[in-house]
Amino acid sequence: MKPKLNKLITLLLLLGTFAFITEVEERVTAEAQKELSRWASLLPVKEQPKVETINPYAQNVSVLHVLLSDSTEKVNSVNN
Repeated sequence: MKPKLNKLITLLLLLGTFAFITEVEERVTAEAQKELSRWASLLPVKEQPKVETINPYAQNVSVLHVLLSDSTEKVNSVNN
């Protein structure tokens, strides 16, 4: 009778461990996705300006787009 009880206890411990690991994995994944979304929301969004004409002076250009493109060019030139 004792070997069956030991096997049952071992099986229950294995099932409990599996359930615990599964729950931890779900929580870590959810937290990582939330943190990644938070970091991704901080990244600048570069929208391509709409080109409705070939005249460069008639195109709409965002000041933010100009500032971001200048800063990325400076960073790239320093790294090269």
